[in-house]
Amino acid sequence: MNEMNVSEALVKAILEILEKCKTLEEAKESIRNLLK
Repeated sequence: MNEMNVSEALVKAILEILEKCKTLEEAKESIRNLLK
């Protein structure tokens, strides 16, 4: 996987999280967990 694909995948994952989470706190927590 090249860097572009990784960035794109990360953006898509974050967008999905933002749609699922009702609050910004929930979204931030999910994103933190992803990046661990």
